[in-house]
Amino acid sequence: MRDQKEQYLQSIQENYPNLSIQDASLQSHEGQYNDILIVNQQLIFRFPKFEEGLTTLRREVNLLNQLQGLLTLSIPHPVYVSRNTETIGKVFMGYPKIRGEPLWHQRFQTIKDQQILAKMALQLATFLRELHAIPVDHLALDLPVSDGPQYWANLYDEIRLFLFPKMRPDARNIIIEHFEKFLNHSELHSFEPTLRHGDFGSGNILFDHRDQTISGIIDFGSAGLGDPAVDIAAAMTFGESFFNYYDDTYPEIKSLIGRANFYKGTFALQEALYGMKHDDHDAYERGIKLYLND
Repeated sequence: MRDQKEQYLQSIQENYPNLSIQDASLQSHEGQYNDILIVNQQLIFRFPKFEEGLTTLRREVNLLNQLQGLLTLSIPHPVYVSRNTETIGKVFMGYPKIRGEPLWHQRFQTIKDQQILAKMALQLATFLRELHAIPVDHLALDLPVSDGPQYWANLYDEIRLFLFPKMRPDARNIIIEHFEKFLNHSELHSFEPTLRHGDFGSGNILFDHRDQTISGIIDFGSAGLGDPAVDIAAAMTFGESFFNYYDDTYPEIKSLIGRANFYKGTFALQEALYGMKHDDHDAYERGIKLYLND
């Protein structure tokens, strides 16, 4: 790991020789698709782990630059970007650290004050409403449209191929019903593409315990044009009572609930597939555990 850390530091210094680096900490297990290097306790550098992450990171940098100033919550501002390379270990983006820590579900469950929860929900609902309302033609980017029925059909094929052999029979039947009801009825997966985050989970929502507020949203690697209900599905994982606070701020959310429920039902399966494909045993175990024999 030390050699990897030194390689990353060398890449940063090659691109930014005037950046004074006093200390650095490699967080190689914090990101599924990126290694995280914290520099001087103030800067976050992300290095893609896989070849497919190189294009994703370039697109993310361009999108983040265009989103600056358009959203009420803080988002990464990539002031450091690698140049003239497409090599794993040398491609990176870096941005000033946003205060706060990930709002993991264990941390969220310790917050009992309803006024604090209502304020947090207001912040998150406002962010999603703002993001989803950004006019697509205002973005000088060629973004592909995600979340179409073919994506979910392909995911279903992979689940049957790789995960079904590991599952108990009743779990397979539940998944079959979940996917085929959605895929066989076009009205269930029809949507108008908007800009959406795409990975609006607890690890990418930052919470500042000092003032008990949401302080920022990170990791726009999955962001792009798609179904806003994907973000709503992630928001629903914090529980019904918290999600109900969203209604007043983002009333259009009600029309997205049907698709969001379908997407929410795929999250664990997607994590299991990721774990299997990338030899991440912990991710695989977290995703598959609900579908195994007791």
